[in-house]
Amino acid sequence: MKHKRVTIEDVAELAGVSRQTVSRVLNDRADVAEETRARIQSAIQTLGYSPSLAARSLPQQRTHIIGLVIPYGPTYLFSDPHLLGFICGVDQIANQRGYNLLLSTARDDGTGALSDVYGLSAFERLINTRHIDGAVVVETLNSRQGISTLRQHGYPVVILGYGTDIEQPYTVHSDDRGGARLAIMHLLSLGHQRLGIISGGERTLTAMEERLAGCRQALAEHGLTLDPARVAYGDLTPESGMAATSRLLGCATPPTAIFALNDRMAIGAIQYLHQQGINVPQQVSIIGFDDIPQASICTPDLTTVRQPALEMGRQAGRLLLELIENDAALQQPIVLPTELIVRGSTAPVSRS
Repeated sequence: MKHKRVTIEDVAELAGVSRQTVSRVLNDRADVAEETRARIQSAIQTLGYSPSLAARSLPQQRTHIIGLVIPYGPTYLFSDPHLLGFICGVDQIANQRGYNLLLSTARDDGTGALSDVYGLSAFERLINTRHIDGAVVVETLNSRQGISTLRQHGYPVVILGYGTDIEQPYTVHSDDRGGARLAIMHLLSLGHQRLGIISGGERTLTAMEERLAGCRQALAEHGLTLDPARVAYGDLTPESGMAATSRLLGCATPPTAIFALNDRMAIGAIQYLHQQGINVPQQVSIIGFDDIPQASICTPDLTTVRQPALEMGRQAGRLLLELIENDAALQQPIVLPTELIVRGSTAPVSRS
């Protein structure tokens, strides 16, 4: 037989007081008479009431729970190894320091797309729990409002991203500009000058803007410019990489090499070229960004720029706990280095 869960209302009824008075005792407030406090504590013991985290924690006390807000739908999130690396890194630090991790994602329509445009449901549900001591937020294009709301509620926030236009943000990100420069320099060293770029949307993340800036910087160092006709856009998924590659091959002068600004789009580019009977890398070289696990096992294995997702998550977790426990931290962004990983998907430009 299933027993009814004892609630705070049950305690209030047995003690003959209001729910609010029980809550004040649970929160160890001083404005309760000793006789009333004793009656409530007796009722708690009699009923075997176990208060929830929200009921027994004062705003000034810690729950030892940190939030991780990823404002993507779970269908998208759990198909992206780079985002999973963030989760693993934050959780490792939380685990080591005796904290639990509460993950909050956006509502999902089953396709992986955001069903609520701003992804605000991920922030709202986390705030409504009142369980967290602070939050790490993975920056998306429209996460600014949610981050501001968390801060207005007094929660310390660390952003995995750039925090553009947010006052005094605590941020952790990789050297996106420098990493993209490495990718383009590699292609130029192989003799490629007709380069195609697959970016992450025309209204895109600061990280993507930084990568595009790195592309332009490397080309400028060689007296070249980025041809807008050879820039296509995707949504960071393999399917969008396939579609973008199709558009690039339709150019009057198609690229001899394609730099996709994340690995999943790069893998989609390889898949599309295989379908068209185009050899990678003999006819078209492909390079990506992230170095997700699939990059080393696709055919051919993918040349890419490695950014340390796991360590980025760890650094964000450490920074957040410093803010929670010491109420202070260095204000400068934490910027982690990137590394060019050369594999089999790039080769010298074909002379045919």
